[in-house]
Amino acid sequence: MAIINMKKMHLLGIKREKAKILKALQKTGVVEVINIVEEADETAEDFCETGIEVQKDYVNEELNKELQELENKLSELKFGIDFLKPYVKSTNPLIHGKPSIKKDELSEILSKEDGILESLQAVFNLDRQIAQLKTEETRLLGQIEMLSPWRALDIPLEELGETRRTYFVAAEMPRKSRAELGSIISEEGLLAEISTLAESQDDVYTLVVYHKDHKENIESLFKELSVNLQDFGDYRGTPEELIKATKNRLEDIDKERAAIGEKSKELSDNLRYFQILYDYYTVEKDRKNAMLKVTDTDKTFSMEAWLPEEREELVKSTISKVTDIVYMEFSDPTDEDDIPVLLSNAKLVEPFEVITELYSLPDPRGIDPNIYMAPFFFVFFGMMLSDAGYGIVVSLLAGYALYKFKMEGFGKKFIALLFLCGISTVIWGAIFGGWFGDLIPLKPLWINPMDDPFSVLILSFIMGLVQIYAGIILSAYKNIREGHVADAIMDQGFWLVLLTGLLMFAMPELATVGKYMAIVGAVGLILTQGRAQKSIIKKFTSGVLSLYDITGYLSDVLSYSRLLALGLTTGVIATVINTMAKTVSGSIIGYIVMALIIIGGHVFNLAINVLGAFVHSSRLQYIEFFGKFYDSGGRAFDPLKVKTTYVELEDI
Repeated sequence: MAIINMKKMHLLGIKREKAKILKALQKTGVVEVINIVEEADETAEDFCETGIEVQKDYVNEELNKELQELENKLSELKFGIDFLKPYVKSTNPLIHGKPSIKKDELSEILSKEDGILESLQAVFNLDRQIAQLKTEETRLLGQIEMLSPWRALDIPLEELGETRRTYFVAAEMPRKSRAELGSIISEEGLLAEISTLAESQDDVYTLVVYHKDHKENIESLFKELSVNLQDFGDYRGTPEELIKATKNRLEDIDKERAAIGEKSKELSDNLRYFQILYDYYTVEKDRKNAMLKVTDTDKTFSMEAWLPEEREELVKSTISKVTDIVYMEFSDPTDEDDIPVLLSNAKLVEPFEVITELYSLPDPRGIDPNIYMAPFFFVFFGMMLSDAGYGIVVSLLAGYALYKFKMEGFGKKFIALLFLCGISTVIWGAIFGGWFGDLIPLKPLWINPMDDPFSVLILSFIMGLVQIYAGIILSAYKNIREGHVADAIMDQGFWLVLLTGLLMFAMPELATVGKYMAIVGAVGLILTQGRAQKSIIKKFTSGVLSLYDITGYLSDVLSYSRLLALGLTTGVIATVINTMAKTVSGSIIGYIVMALIIIGGHVFNLAINVLGAFVHSSRLQYIEFFGKFYDSGGRAFDPLKVKTTYVELEDI
């Protein structure tokens, strides 16, 4: 199982049957339409050779107009759906799946489309009313906030200002200014009176009454002491009366909002219709977008598409049921083609595609790494989390999610990956003797990392060497598959010989054989790694310098020490949590606190170390493994299909 082989389909059909053919292809969901409009000039030349005159205007204005109308409808329907959702107790599609809509029901709904769109307009009107009420409410709340400091003022606001001999003004001033202003008025004998109405932390709200003869002096003092005069505009009545009237209006707004909520509930039956129409028009939009990717003549149209090799017969039979007047040709991709990538792996390997997708899809002409990477990621994750109790929790939660929720695509694969990694964690937790730290005292099946970390470190390095060797071998396989057998021997074979020879030095009985193997490998690299150079000196120098890459392999091996480090981290933190919990036991309250520490601590430890295990296991794949052989940069296969959000449309 690996990267699916793709076929390129060339199709020539009658223009009036274009929509019908694309509709049939959309139902299959196995064809990715290629945008050949950009290559219109080349297509035109090909058609001219056949004597067919190609239209030069490749932009179908009518089709673009239809697409714009569909976009507008979808936008309006999405708004209506979001508006009515809070008023409907709907089923969760993740739990119950999408409801299925049969063709007859869809036809009936389409026949009532005008009435449904009228209901949608009613939703817009309600939303407009809500917006208006919100604006008014904001204004009224601001009005209350502005008037509140002046509540003690018992003079109608319209009566403030100038009388025949005096001025009445509402003034806001700093506390310090209030004292200074009163003192100056008293000292200079000015005919003025200040009444304090309210105080805040920094300011004082006052009513100032002064004689017209002292206007210039008072106004000069206002400027000097940063006194602000409050302008109440067209307000009429006392502040208290205005605040009371404003609060009454706010109560009315709440009632109007509640009435709108009732009207929204009455319209909520339309939510299902909105959702069905939304999905129907989404499918229509996808199909019309595909139409923009094909080229037309007066009577015919031409299209190209990618499809999985094994789906060729399905596509042929599907189109033959639609029309007999069509020409189809299927060919293998060329080196210049931008081939989409579709992966196909066994059920146990498929969840690990998440790791590759988070990095980058493989080059369509390269190797699918998932089947080779999956065992390593499975093992490494378990070693890093390394607690059987945690593994049971992870697998149970992931298994429940897979059983309960109707997930698809990336989400389903990710949860399945956690389920498998939980199983690996149970295995390694039992091997290392970790059951919620030392909460459950079971003996390890093999090694206790807390007592013998060096053995686990050696085990980590061995596993790292196995993966590095696998990466080098896969790189050699890639060269051999491409017909570069000599390159495989010189670039990977000699490195395998040299590295194996060096490793043999760790075993005295094999040291002699290892010495000769290392010499053969080193000499081979010196003689071949500079083969691209022109002069003999450069060839030799490049070959010698290539041996420096040994440090890179050493660095790669050392990276696998994180298997021990993260495993120890999980165990140490879990043990510390258990120790802390035991110190507070001894009474009823103590046992309650102990339970809280154990539950809270282990939940935190589980969460942080699941994240750490996932990130660091992924890093080992991306850097140490993929770096040896993996060609990334693939583009995901994106077929034209019936893609819906809310419902399943049958026989559309």
